[in-house]
Amino acid sequence: MEEGLGYPAVMLPRLRYRYCPMCAAPLVRQVSPDDQLSRVVCPVCGWVHYPANALGINLIVKHREGIVILLPPGEPAEAPAALPGGHIEYAESPEEAAVREAREETGLVVEVGRRLGWFFDRPLVYPGPMLSFVYEVQAVGGTLNCGPEGRVRTCALADLPPISPNRKGSQRALWLYRRSLRDDTLLS
Repeated sequence: MEEGLGYPAVMLPRLRYRYCPMCAAPLVRQVSPDDQLSRVVCPVCGWVHYPANALGINLIVKHREGIVILLPPGEPAEAPAALPGGHIEYAESPEEAAVREAREETGLVVEVGRRLGWFFDRPLVYPGPMLSFVYEVQAVGGTLNCGPEGRVRTCALADLPPISPNRKGSQRALWLYRRSLRDDTLLS
């Protein structure tokens, strides 16, 4: 727990209010008489902090030359890869986030294909609880470019380098994609 108002260490820093966003009074922690849960509240105007889980997106980007991977700096040499993804921004749909993240991290313009699934993660470290959606997308334009997440390249599915242990969302996305391919084969 973080000192002061008792926010959990995994809570996104931007959600750790200290002052009321409505009236600027210092916030306090109180137990609600309704449900007995401890929440951060404003003793002046009654505002109650109900923090939401973060929303994320993980992508399988299909390109004519294979699957697009990222090689972020600082990842282990034996497991250097990641897949494109990131946070869904306020008022953005998961599909809109998929298009934006693909463009930002790979330089590609994509069309959203099928949703492969979703997962909820409660890590003990930042970025905190996150509900992530996984999509298969198809590159339809743009040029592969390195981005803020590192070098970008394509690989055949059978030749993908191992996903970094630091990239749990990428690991889960790849697992869902491989499972979908097996399911498709069983249905054929």
